[in-house]
Amino acid sequence: MVETVHVTDRLSGLPELTEVRKVWFSGWSDGPVTGVAVHDEREFWFVMVTNDDPGGTWDFEPRVYVVHRLSSEQLAQAWSMHRGFASAGLPGCLHSPPCEVAGATAEELDTLRDRWPPEVEDDFTDAPAVGWFRDT
Repeated sequence: MVETVHVTDRLSGLPELTEVRKVWFSGWSDGPVTGVAVHDEREFWFVMVTNDDPGGTWDFEPRVYVVHRLSSEQLAQAWSMHRGFASAGLPGCLHSPPCEVAGATAEELDTLRDRWPPEVEDDFTDAPAVGWFRDT
């Protein structure tokens, strides 16, 4: 999970964005770590920034996130991944109406995890960063 976050150096040169709304999350550790957010009517991939100050806590309060511009293909892939996991009954929907939940067997969950391993999100995290925001 630690590989899915950014360190504070990642904020260098990026503008702070306001009015960003998280739509759904993929990673979770006492709060959303990765997922899709909307800013200025466009969807972006968000990634939590960790506090790497000596003696600091692991995450900021409020949390800080970098947003990455995804291609239309990457965004479609991210939404497909989200809908699959949400349909299986895993949490993640922050949007309304939420995704329909059908439930899944352990075998079906394994199939989903094989189709969407965590490494898929590496390409999203490597997409161009356009700014950062503080959680609300």
